[in-house]
Amino acid sequence: MSDGNDDNPVQTSTKQMKEIIAEEVGKAIEGSLSGFIDNIQGTVLSLVEERVKRLEDIVNLMKEKTGERKGCSYKEFMACKPPIYNGEVDPIICQRWLGDIEGVFERTHCDESDFVAYGTGQLRGQAKDWWDNKKNEIGAEAVRAMTWEEFKTPFLKHHSPKAVINKIKEEFMQLRHKGETIDKITAMFMDKMKFSSELVTNEEQKIYYYYNMLSAEYREFMTPSKYETLTKIINVAREREIELKKQVERGERRAHDVNPSPTKKARTGESGKKVDAKGGSPSCKV
Repeated sequence: MSDGNDDNPVQTSTKQMKEIIAEEVGKAIEGSLSGFIDNIQGTVLSLVEERVKRLEDIVNLMKEKTGERKGCSYKEFMACKPPIYNGEVDPIICQRWLGDIEGVFERTHCDESDFVAYGTGQLRGQAKDWWDNKKNEIGAEAVRAMTWEEFKTPFLKHHSPKAVINKIKEEFMQLRHKGETIDKITAMFMDKMKFSSELVTNEEQKIYYYYNMLSAEYREFMTPSKYETLTKIINVAREREIELKKQVERGERRAHDVNPSPTKKARTGESGKKVDAKGGSPSCKV
């Protein structure tokens, strides 16, 4: 006989079973829902990626039909008037051409895959002969795959040989101001300094070499330790050049003292030698 309490083992067991079933059903629904959501996300992402790829294919196809290409066209490249190189075996001319042509690449946003084709189109004379021979040597396929850096290596080896660079270094150390204008001698100094990087590792050394290169008329009014940059001492040299010209105009200094002619100096030396050889003054022709 029941006393009113829920102590019936059958009822208790049924209740527990319901709770267990409800919990398991909940877990099943939750797991199914999670998997369902993942499936939906995967399907949506797949559809989006497929649609994007289709759009890219359509855009690329339209570009091909309209002649549009990545980077600049050859016509746009040539519109910037890229420099021509004739094949001088001169490191200064050679590397200046490389710098100028690379500047055009940058300004026109040229694609790297076109560097070699566009750049070598500006070779003329001996430079073109060298390139034609190089193409035959490595083959058409290697030429198409060649990068600009791979082109520059043999190009510099042929047109900017080490022996010539060493000669420029010697000329840099021996460079002296002999009547040239400051702008002209400065240009010579800067060109040769590019190949003497191990001699001029800082601004102080640049100033030192520049100062020692100048003639006495300039050095006597300049103190290299006063200048912090090469640009400053160059500007002071220009100012001194203007002052020397004014002195010549005022008659305070002879033009020969400011801009001595190496040719005249050599002739004077030769005349002196002839007079000494004869042991007296030259004969009068009048």
